[in-house]
Amino acid sequence: MQEYLITTLEVSTLSRSMSVHVDEDKIETYIRESENIDIKSALGDSLFLDVKEHPEKYVILLEGGTYEDKRGEKKMFMGIKTALAYYTYARIVKNGDGSVTRYGFVRKEDEYSTRPDMKEKVMAYNDAFSIADRYLKECVMFLDDRKEEYPLYKGYGKIKANRTVFRIIGD
Repeated sequence: MQEYLITTLEVSTLSRSMSVHVDEDKIETYIRESENIDIKSALGDSLFLDVKEHPEKYVILLEGGTYEDKRGEKKMFMGIKTALAYYTYARIVKNGDGSVTRYGFVRKEDEYSTRPDMKEKVMAYNDAFSIADRYLKECVMFLDDRKEEYPLYKGYGKIKANRTVFRIIGD
C-alpha cells in the first residue's frame, strides 16, 4: 500500500506554486490530514483503502478526465489528486509558518520577508479550500454516475462539510 495518494512535489504542481524550501515533513503531515479528513470521508473507508492499495485500478478517479453522466452529457473533472493537493495547500497556507519549539508555538521571522496579516491568510485558506471542495464534489459526482464501476462507493453524490469556516469580522 502506498503511503499517500500524492507526493510532496505534486502538491505544488497540482495546486498553486510554493517554495521548494517548505519542509517536506510538514507537507506530508498536511497530506495525511487531508487524506484522512477530507478524501476518506467523501469516498468512504472501503473505497479509500482500495484506492490506496490498488491505485492502478483508479487512474481516472485519481487523475481526472472526461466521461458521460447518467443523462449522456459529457463531463470533465480534475480528479482526487488535484482536490487533495488543494486541501493540502490550504493547510500549508493556514499553518505553514509556525513551529512548536521547547518555548511553545513560534513563528519564524526573516529580515527579508514580511508576514501577511491574518485577514489575508484566512482569505487564501478559504479560497484554496473552496476550490478543493469543488474538485472533490466533481469526483463524488463522477462516482455517483459510475456506481456500477465502483461498487465500493456507498455515497449518494454528496460531501459532508469537514472543516471550520473562518469568517473575518471587522478590519
